[in-house]
Amino acid sequence: MQQESPLSDVTPTSTTRESSHHASPASSPHEPNKRGGKRTRITRKSHRKSRAGCMNCKTRRIKCDESKPHCANCIRRNVRCDYLITPAPTSNPTNHDNATRRPGSLQLSDIELTYHWTTSTFPSLAAGSASTSHWQSVMETVALKNDHVLHLMFALTARHLAYCRPDRKDEYIATAEYHYEAALTIVTSEIADMRADNCDAILTSVQLICFVSWAKGPQPGEYLAFGENGRSEWLVMFRGIKTTVMSVGAEKFTKTHAPATRNKGRPLPPMDKPAGYEDQLKDLREHIAYVSEPAVRDENVHSVDILEEMYSNRYGGVDGEYHVSFGWLYRMSDAFLDRLQQCDPLTLIVYAHFVVLMRDMEKFWLVNAQTCSDRQLTGNLSGT
Repeated sequence: MQQESPLSDVTPTSTTRESSHHASPASSPHEPNKRGGKRTRITRKSHRKSRAGCMNCKTRRIKCDESKPHCANCIRRNVRCDYLITPAPTSNPTNHDNATRRPGSLQLSDIELTYHWTTSTFPSLAAGSASTSHWQSVMETVALKNDHVLHLMFALTARHLAYCRPDRKDEYIATAEYHYEAALTIVTSEIADMRADNCDAILTSVQLICFVSWAKGPQPGEYLAFGENGRSEWLVMFRGIKTTVMSVGAEKFTKTHAPATRNKGRPLPPMDKPAGYEDQLKDLREHIAYVSEPAVRDENVHSVDILEEMYSNRYGGVDGEYHVSFGWLYRMSDAFLDRLQQCDPLTLIVYAHFVVLMRDMEKFWLVNAQTCSDRQLTGNLSGT
């Protein structure tokens, strides 16, 4: 006997016949009534079932009010609302299965994001032409072949639009979250199976995840390199770049996307360097070497040595990009960062000197709020 589907619109014919065999004589639809006529069969009023509901309501099997662009159910649940797009009928009907909109495929908002990425977002990610050329080519060389990269580019662009168009901020942030979550679902499985043929795309995604985390702005109790409730989310993702490179080896990455610790482009424009910073860093090194415990002395002194290198490169006209200063965090050991997370006084002092370099970054929309937050923290620690 055929089993009835829970999605069936009408009761199967076989079920109707069985019901009539077991009906009582008084309720038989064919038995003559007292006036000699036949009892009229009571039937349910026919209706057309709507197929125009959104994908979320269809998946949950609930009634959709079909409001556009967002139905009431999706607004209440704060999720993205997608409708099927059916092509207009033609005089020569063909199979439109491939033209029917699938969940997660591109729509008009994605066209807007693509346009804004190519005209505004990628140029805002760097100061030098070498770096901007890299991000300009990412869509063609990587993103169109890897959905997780494309989703993250859209997530970052939506955050940029939220910054540029505050009147539509909530709309763009919701779009950014949608693409961010979609990307994480894909890239997580890719990382678990990282190989030479997918490491370029994974590295690009990890870099974009860092950018998106920056664009979200500082979270309560969380700073760039540490937080009140654990290591900062951004630092975990930033260090993920190092983990990605080490897991497959730098030689596996293509020349175009291989990570560089020093940008070879045109030096950044000169800026007023902190007065007497060379002497201050020299005094800092001597102080750290004198008061550090023997077990961590070499590591603490090494952190100051790298910091001196960052200062010399920035104010000596070597760096071609502002973000190169973040190489200090990239090169710190896990043990040093763990002590920073525990608010060890000596590591905090070194970190405060690093934050001074971040003032250059405040001109970028991406990290402005985060750098200001960290500078305020170090100012409070120093009593200034």
